[in-house]
Amino acid sequence: MRHRTIPYLVIFLLSYFLMSVVGTVTAQVINNAPSFNIKNYQVLPNAGYSLKKILTDTTLKFAADSVLRPAAGKSYWVKAKCYNPYPNTEKYIVSISGPVNNTLYYADSTQSKWLASPAGLSASNGRRLPFTVPFTLHPKAWNTFYLKVDLGNIDANGRPIQLDISLDKEISFSAREKAITTSYLICFVALMSFLCYNLYIYFLLKDKVYLYYVYAQLGALLYITGTYRYCNVLFPIRLFIQNPFTADGYVEYFNINSFFIHLGVSLIFWGFAQFTRCYLNTKELLPRCDKLIQILANTYIAIEATHTLLTITGIYFFEPILLDNIFVLAVIASCVVSGFIAYKSRAKAALHFLAAILLPVIFTALQSGYIIIYEKTSPLFPVIAVLSQILTFAVALVARVKLINEDLHEKALRAVKLENERLLMEQENMIITLSIELEKERNAKLQHTLEANQRELVGNSVYIHQKNKLLADLKIQVKDIGALYPDADIATLKSIQSSIKDSEYLDEEWDKFKIHFEQLHPSFFTNLQASHPKLTKYELRLYAYFHINMSTKEIATLLNIAPSSVRQAKARLNKKMNC
Repeated sequence: MRHRTIPYLVIFLLSYFLMSVVGTVTAQVINNAPSFNIKNYQVLPNAGYSLKKILTDTTLKFAADSVLRPAAGKSYWVKAKCYNPYPNTEKYIVSISGPVNNTLYYADSTQSKWLASPAGLSASNGRRLPFTVPFTLHPKAWNTFYLKVDLGNIDANGRPIQLDISLDKEISFSAREKAITTSYLICFVALMSFLCYNLYIYFLLKDKVYLYYVYAQLGALLYITGTYRYCNVLFPIRLFIQNPFTADGYVEYFNINSFFIHLGVSLIFWGFAQFTRCYLNTKELLPRCDKLIQILANTYIAIEATHTLLTITGIYFFEPILLDNIFVLAVIASCVVSGFIAYKSRAKAALHFLAAILLPVIFTALQSGYIIIYEKTSPLFPVIAVLSQILTFAVALVARVKLINEDLHEKALRAVKLENERLLMEQENMIITLSIELEKERNAKLQHTLEANQRELVGNSVYIHQKNKLLADLKIQVKDIGALYPDADIATLKSIQSSIKDSEYLDEEWDKFKIHFEQLHPSFFTNLQASHPKLTKYELRLYAYFHINMSTKEIATLLNIAPSSVRQAKARLNKKMNC
């Protein structure tokens, strides 16, 4: 270690003395300005030179040029010099424009050696801005520093690269970084708090509105992390793609911050579109608006995914800034228009939705317009949009919970009303059922009475028939007695014959039957004669016997005719009545 330290110490002191006294490089004197650019610097194409050789080899000639030409070499040594007229050491931050990898070498008198600090896209230095390097200027002295610039990643286009080397006072730079860090932490904490809260509410209510809002908040979290370039701090990986094929020589690149920005924006507007559809229930209330929002949101996601995949795979590098922001504005416009249409349709949630999206939509639209016009992002609009959406959407979601509770209350009242109506209907059905049962019982009793009366009527008819037959037999026997016994009392026999004759009025017995029948079957004969006026008195009598279900044998006995005659009479009667 001693043998190595002594030569480097000698080299350091010699080079520091030469740079401080001789001052062959045109230098710039610093002042109290918070930042300044080093306009005069010298370049030397690197042919594998080490720092030791650069410091000690006087044959190496730096050219007074501010342009690096990739055709002349894949790396360059850049030599710059500035004078600190103040009695105190001044701390600055050195930064180089353009995504070039470089290493800053400067002399540190406190450690008596040259310090090296890498910077650039591939430098894992844990800084938010990887192109910046801290640098200390010694008091009242010329301060020379070297930059070893690597052009290996961007030399394909062969175009000259103009380097802009700037120095920012560390106190001013730190103040800006502190303000940026504070604003980022405020946004980060607010987003994470509301994200976790809304995710908890989603698991409680299973309402997809909260889930889509969580997607939008997660996208906002990724977006501000990428926009503020904190991926360089949070993640140690250094993945990037560069595009050297630019017409103006400007080197574009796509790194992990760019990926987070595109992923975040995609989640924001996809989540916002789905949030709008669910919050306003556009699928049922506004089907055309629902379809338009879906098409725009899905198209935007397709554009972002295509651009990201093509860039990451190295197939084709392009940045569709204009197309991206046009679709962003289109998605916003479709959601806003849907809100107004829903409001005109008197949807309850529409007013809360419009009030919630007013500020975020305005500042998001301003950000998109700013990008389209100036081709760069505004540091102010995203922060205001993120913070405003946290507050306004929280109010909208609280209003949604209130509307949900009101709907549940209305449904509960409707359910109670329906239950009461159901109980009332059950009582009415029970009453109707009891009435039907009572009516059935009454009908059954009436039917039983009817059958008993019919049986009684049939019995009476048979009795009349038997009585008439008995009288006819007695009449014959009396007549036979008169013929057999001519000496008998003629007056007595005539009296007996007269009594038998008086009792042999079948028509009167039929009239009695008819009266008894109509008590059981009111208006039977009247209705029958009205329907069939051509029926004879005998046919009416026969039909009455059929109606009370008397058998053929019983009717034959009652009418004193053969059963076959009854069947023939029934056939003729049916034919006459067209039965």
